[in-house]
Amino acid sequence: MSTISRNTIWSFISIIGVQLINIITNIILARILNPEIFGVLSMVIVFAGLAFVIQEAGLNSFLIYQNENKRDIVSTTFWLNILFSLLIAGIIYFCSNIIANFYNNNQVNTILSYISIGIIFGSIGSTHRALLMKNNQFKDITKIDITAEVISSTFSIILALYVNPLLAISTKYVIRPLIQSVFVFKYSRIKINLRININILKELFLYSSSVLGSQLFMCLNNNIDFILVGRYLGDRLLGIYSIAFQWGALARYYLSGAVIRVLFPEVSKIQDDKQKMRALYYKVIRGLAFITFPVCFGLAMVSHDFISFFYGHRWLEVVPTLQILLIAGGLSSITVIGGPILRGIGRPDLEMKLSILSFILFTLTLLFVVKYGLLMVAFSELFRVLVVEFVRLIILRKQLGLAFIKLLHCILPVVYSTLTMIFILLFVNTLNLELASYLLLIIKIVLGVVSYAAASYYFNRKEVISIVKHVYLKN
Repeated sequence: MSTISRNTIWSFISIIGVQLINIITNIILARILNPEIFGVLSMVIVFAGLAFVIQEAGLNSFLIYQNENKRDIVSTTFWLNILFSLLIAGIIYFCSNIIANFYNNNQVNTILSYISIGIIFGSIGSTHRALLMKNNQFKDITKIDITAEVISSTFSIILALYVNPLLAISTKYVIRPLIQSVFVFKYSRIKINLRININILKELFLYSSSVLGSQLFMCLNNNIDFILVGRYLGDRLLGIYSIAFQWGALARYYLSGAVIRVLFPEVSKIQDDKQKMRALYYKVIRGLAFITFPVCFGLAMVSHDFISFFYGHRWLEVVPTLQILLIAGGLSSITVIGGPILRGIGRPDLEMKLSILSFILFTLTLLFVVKYGLLMVAFSELFRVLVVEFVRLIILRKQLGLAFIKLLHCILPVVYSTLTMIFILLFVNTLNLELASYLLLIIKIVLGVVSYAAASYYFNRKEVISIVKHVYLKN
């Protein structure tokens, strides 16, 4: 098995494992708590995301980009991570009243205080985590992340049941980064110098500033809808939207995210060979589409029964918004991997410009439509995806010499298979079967899986045989 295949598998296990635990936890909490509590959390989660971006995408990306693990580079990155995190945590803490007034919700103060503490804890192990990624130790990262998620989620459920709902959703953002930082030193033991190397700073900031700028705008892209929905529609509708977004983002952030974590280090190693990068890009696109298309479009077809069974009837308002977000997530799941490609070839500036375009387009669209409700917010996201991902493909075509016909050829078999599955599920929906929601859900999932597998064997036989052989040889 190749290095990228092995690392991708472990990255998938990590991200899917963590998100599965997170989803199960949220389903349990949704049965205990009301949408307003989820809405309050969603109002402030953007600030935790900003800190994570600075730690993971900004400074640490330079560490991964470098071909050597020089102690001076590692030490400088380590101390800068801590300094920047202290600064961000302080700003968030002292601005918590302003943020609470913006949302007109005093509960925001409490969560921001916990998030500030978690940011500081997370910064301690951030650099060593980047070293694990650089050294392809994704198996160790998986152990750390799943352990931290299990422990922090368990605390959340216990606190929701017996103590305080607000405390339940807040303390997770302290416990998880603390456990991750403690455990990461078990697998990465490089020594840290007690100083910052001034000579490295210029090169570090030149590279990291573009990556950081791009990722900050991407973070704002991913959260501006939360900010505006919370501001104009209130905590209840934001709670509804947060559940829709969690599932709508399943493919783009979790399935594709697992590949992105592995792809960046791999592309950095072959950054001077565009032919190899094109071949890698086509291969990854084909494999991702094979997984993400049926997941997204299949879930959109069964979303009513899915939400009814897992979350209960009071959450059915989620369904229309969820369906639109799943379509947007499915389309962007295969093109979003262009980001690490651009970073890997040393052009993070292009990714930053694309992120700025995306942010401006999405924000302006939202400002016009947010007052019309959640469905229009979801359509705004779909519009943004169509425009931005098309521009991304144009940029990649220029940088790598991609051929659109070749790209279309890679995904057409998956498109045919997915359409077959959709037609089967549409037919079942027209029957209006009078069955319990869980039975309908099981029947539709089974029919969806069987129809997609059969259609894939007909339209995409080569990919199916390759996967079967891969699994057989592994066993």
